[in-house]
Amino acid sequence: MKLAHVHPGDLVEVNKGGRLMYGQVVEIHNGVVQFEPLCRGISYRHASAREIIGHWRRMGRRGASATDESGEREPPRVSLAQLSLAVHR
Repeated sequence: MKLAHVHPGDLVEVNKGGRLMYGQVVEIHNGVVQFEPLCRGISYRHASAREIIGHWRRMGRRGASATDESGEREPPRVSLAQLSLAVHR
């Protein structure tokens, strides 16, 4: 994966020695991504570009006046903190 598209606040999926984990990017320095794991019990805090196997970009929230084509208000969006990122295999 190219690190040019990864920014602080994004979510990444990391494969460290066959162990998959998810984390929120804190910073990128010298080709190494520093991240905060989303699950407890994970001791890894960094990964190289080769170890990152998934990436989700952090997007801003829509304005409070967001409506669909019919003029009705959209349902509220669920925050990333509320989502379960468990891998089902």
